[in-house]
Amino acid sequence: MRILFFITKSEQGGAQTHVAQLTKFFVQRGDTVMIMSAPGGWLEQESQRIGASFCANPFLANSANPFRLWCASQTLSQTLKTFQPDIVACHSTIAGLIGRFTIRNTIPTIFTAHGWGFTQGAPRLRRLVLPLLERFAGRFSSKIICVSQNDLALAQQHRIASALKLTMIHNGVEVQTPQTKQLTPYIHIFFVGRLASPKNPMLLITAFSRLDPDIRKRARITVIGDGPDRQHLQTTIEELQLNEFITLTGTLTQTEVLERLRIQADLFVLLSNWEGFPYALLEAMSAGVPVIASNVGGIPEALEYGGGTLVKNREAHQLTNTLAQLIEDPHLRTQMGKTAQHSVEEHFSVEQMCQKTLAVFHETLLQ
Repeated sequence: MRILFFITKSEQGGAQTHVAQLTKFFVQRGDTVMIMSAPGGWLEQESQRIGASFCANPFLANSANPFRLWCASQTLSQTLKTFQPDIVACHSTIAGLIGRFTIRNTIPTIFTAHGWGFTQGAPRLRRLVLPLLERFAGRFSSKIICVSQNDLALAQQHRIASALKLTMIHNGVEVQTPQTKQLTPYIHIFFVGRLASPKNPMLLITAFSRLDPDIRKRARITVIGDGPDRQHLQTTIEELQLNEFITLTGTLTQTEVLERLRIQADLFVLLSNWEGFPYALLEAMSAGVPVIASNVGGIPEALEYGGGTLVKNREAHQLTNTLAQLIEDPHLRTQMGKTAQHSVEEHFSVEQMCQKTLAVFHETLLQ
């Protein structure tokens, strides 16, 4: 097969990880793969490492500017003529819309929704406008892959496409080799994500500040990621006099994040106002780290088989109690971590995800 993956941004993130995983799988199968995305990010470098070609589309961005959208569409059209893919796989909202409206069923086109932009908790304008656009784009979709049952239900609720076009494939990750944790006097709590909506690390800081001082002094928090909310987080940490307890690292490479999870993390916290099926959560679970996560989007599906605790969104009191329980109970943390790793191995492996996606590609080409 000749496959073109079309995604808005190439910066490191869940959708980009997903595309990189599939690219590696198809390249190893002997397929010819090209990735088109905005230039200069992690995915561009990763595609070269994997052995796929990368085509930069400098007009791709999370922008509704009509001129940029038109230019991005024209750049895609030219690449389709030269590369002549058998199938196009679109990822992320902007690329998904541009790709399908540009191709308009002339080439088999699959769209993977990495969490709908109109999901529960998203801004009201998105929830009003995006379903209409996605319903129209659904006419030009050979298949639509949802990464969670929650997203599949939303697509059905909003009549995005016919039942025959919709399918669900959970994200998957590699199971990490167990490693001995570094011995320190502290319980290390990790938060990984872009410091911007929908992520809500402020809730973690607020809940942590309300812990009993004797419990709080036994823990340390590392927040990995960057974004527009970073300065506000830093200011809040200073105002609450938590500098010695909380470290903001900024952006780290995926390799560095996974290494820290394997050898340092005792507990992983992911708080968000809305989600699809987050990779950061699966990566922590694959490293045998117990998790606390918001009860939104596809997160309950990731924890269906155990390994973590769900908390209500925006409720600091419940999170404070859950943190206290897990900080004080090492046996519970250990058992949850083992369950988390087993859950990923059995239900959310990258091998399962790739094989199911291959089956969808084959089905699409036979239609």
